[in-house]
Amino acid sequence: MFNRDYILISGAVLVIAVGQIIFKYAAQQLHIDEGRTLVRIALDNLFPIILVALALGLYVLSTIAWIQALRTTPLSVAYIFNAMAFLIVPLAGVVFFGEPLPKFFFIGALMIIGGIVVVTIK
Repeated sequence: MFNRDYILISGAVLVIAVGQIIFKYAAQQLHIDEGRTLVRIALDNLFPIILVALALGLYVLSTIAWIQALRTTPLSVAYIFNAMAFLIVPLAGVVFFGEPLPKFFFIGALMIIGGIVVVTIK
């Protein structure tokens, strides 16, 4: 596995995390009332729909980076990096949405980081 692969994989995970934050923000902006037509709901929620499209576009970019990295990286090494999203997304939830962290978040975070380190040892 080359340094370029670590960058691609880490970047792919980071972009996925950004997509999750955009999804959360878009979900908070949605206004859906019963009795309205689907067209009316779509028109009233144009901004959140655009945000969802942006997040999906980021997912496409992330997938391209991921596939490129998988050309030279074993799945057993690459896949463990997805666990970084379990660190990034909750921390972003605190920063952007004021959400509380689970009680033992940092213990779990250390375990995830330890797992990534152990798996990537050559």
